[in-house]
Amino acid sequence: MASEPNVLMEANLGEEGHVTTKAVKPVKITVAMIAKRNLPPAIVSEGSEQLIHKMLKLTHVRLDRENIGEIDHMEVLGPVTNLYLQQNFIEKIENLESLMEIRFLVLSGNKIKVVENIELLDKLQFLDLADNLIENLDPEQFPKSLMILNLTGNPCFAKNGYRLEVIKSLPHLKQLDGEMVTDKERREAGHEIVSESDEDSDDDEGLGDETDSESYHKSLDDVLRLSADLISKSKNRTLQYLSSHDGKMAAIEEIRSQSRQEMTSARSEVTPR
Repeated sequence: MASEPNVLMEANLGEEGHVTTKAVKPVKITVAMIAKRNLPPAIVSEGSEQLIHKMLKLTHVRLDRENIGEIDHMEVLGPVTNLYLQQNFIEKIENLESLMEIRFLVLSGNKIKVVENIELLDKLQFLDLADNLIENLDPEQFPKSLMILNLTGNPCFAKNGYRLEVIKSLPHLKQLDGEMVTDKERREAGHEIVSESDEDSDDDEGLGDETDSESYHKSLDDVLRLSADLISKSKNRTLQYLSSHDGKMAAIEEIRSQSRQEMTSARSEVTPR
């Protein structure tokens, strides 16, 4: 007999502060899902040949909040630079090897336990793995090209020496968990400290003409800006949730307190015969 697909429980806070749960069946990524989220409806309704042609031109792909259980079908995509897979049920990082142009990868809010299968993505600059289940970290699994990394909300984040260990393995890292990497941390990690002008010069080597150099630095600026935006939005969502939750719980406690007072008052008015 075939085994039943994994069914996960999704928790939600109700209007009166009650936590409700519902069964959610993780799904696989399909061509139809990619097209529906990332292409205009008119193109989705066209023939398959036109659809595939447009999908191969996508550079930014959004598949967040789709109840995705595993990463698949990435080979149908073309030169994707930005991939958004946050707030799903993904347990394993896999099947990304075809995305050799990827620079920006968001996998926050999933159920990932191990960092793996991304070390060959040598153009990846931004990686968000916040709010997963990563306990034991192997920094060698990260591509050396990383400039911005976010691992907040994982068990590994609280371990002693975690930050220095990550910085040691990633010589180009500029920001870790929303905080800029300092020269002091670079020295402690054993990296050579270079001036900003020397670093810019090194970054420009092999970029070709001036247009390529400008494009590179614009790309880095975009990554830093997007990083700040994502972290800010994540913090705001958390604060809003906590504020709403605390307000609702306070209201519930007040109702309970009034109810207890009324019951106590009612008992005191009852006299034994």
